[in-house]
Amino acid sequence: MAPFHEDNYFLISPGSTTTLVQFGLGETYHPPTIEVPTKVYPHATLPNAFASTSTDESTAIYPIQGGKIINIDAFNFFIKLIYKGYLKTRPFASNTPLVMISSSRWTKLQIETITQYMFESVGIQAFTIIPAALAAVYAYGGQQNAVVIDIGKENTEIVPVVDYSVVKSATKVIPFGGDSINESLQKMLPNWTLDQIESLKKSDVFEVLSDEDKKKSFFGMDALEAEGDNFDVAEIVTSGRTREILEEREKHNEQKAPNAQLENNTFTDVDGNQITIGKERFKGCELLISKISTAVFSTLEKIVDLTKRQEAWDHVIIIGRTSRIAGFIEALNTQIIEDHLVGKDLQQSVAQAAFQTSSASHIQFSQTPNSIRFAKMPEYFPEWKKTGYADVSFLGAQIVAKQIFSSHNESMYVSKQAYNERGPLAFWDLAF
Repeated sequence: MAPFHEDNYFLISPGSTTTLVQFGLGETYHPPTIEVPTKVYPHATLPNAFASTSTDESTAIYPIQGGKIINIDAFNFFIKLIYKGYLKTRPFASNTPLVMISSSRWTKLQIETITQYMFESVGIQAFTIIPAALAAVYAYGGQQNAVVIDIGKENTEIVPVVDYSVVKSATKVIPFGGDSINESLQKMLPNWTLDQIESLKKSDVFEVLSDEDKKKSFFGMDALEAEGDNFDVAEIVTSGRTREILEEREKHNEQKAPNAQLENNTFTDVDGNQITIGKERFKGCELLISKISTAVFSTLEKIVDLTKRQEAWDHVIIIGRTSRIAGFIEALNTQIIEDHLVGKDLQQSVAQAAFQTSSASHIQFSQTPNSIRFAKMPEYFPEWKKTGYADVSFLGAQIVAKQIFSSHNESMYVSKQAYNERGPLAFWDLAF
């Protein structure tokens, strides 16, 4: 077989709303720069056919909803559309291998149909599908046992990984995701539009405060008691510069005060309007965090091997763009520890309990979890560190692509030859 060139690697991560795409790998791994809406349109004249554009946006077809592929024909056409667009920019590209990131909600039949389409209609020469959860595990250093919390727009998938394999039977999907935050905010801000709510959620002023931050915030007692410090009224009045000093003090306070210590703050909505928001900017995530915490426990309880279950508790991975909200991961970590850590009341603090291993403790527990840790990303991905790790499954796919295609490891992908011999069923021979 002819060698695969890294310039021709094709990586794609289809999502319900948008799809991440990358053509080619460089010396260093970096976040994908291509993001396209996951939608196609019915063909104007041909039945059961699709088009890339339409004059009527209301006819748009979204092949993925809530992580599920609901229209496999539209999905396949969408992938082909992206690939053909790539060939237009690189007309001499050939022998292209493809890595596709999948949701745990894709069915076996859909995966076989996709495999068949990639070889017979798209013309891919090598193909593999890697579950998003497993890709995230590879990105975080390849822990053997872990649990991945994938927070989507409409729902959240809790996916346990045991011995580098997704445990499909223990995977849990809850109907709470990023939209749950919007719904909570809408109840608090009934006069706001949906676009304004979404703009607030994505802004820098929206965050989840820890208990300590709440005490120090404008709305906490500590902040109220601290007001007036170093404020000598007599000195200001006798200085003859009352207005100037007060203006300088106000400007200085605005510049140094963190978001949490401001009564109100402003953000820019999608239309460019400046909007002022009060304490609502610190609320809205409570329900989602609570539901995820409950689901994680019920998922990991299905892992029978207590050692592997505990190892999964020690490698909790969060993905999905909702995790970009400031303080969200920390709040979820705290909630899970509060809800599920065995013997936490016997330890000095929740913070200590989070990092206390059973071997170092004077108390030995036969129950799990006796420690809970959120996975820490290795430091050797500087380009990803700049943007955060919400899309870190894509990094895992980059790592996998370079490893399997550069070494022609055919136990990890379906080659054209293997497909010709076994057809779509060749996919199930893969190590994934």
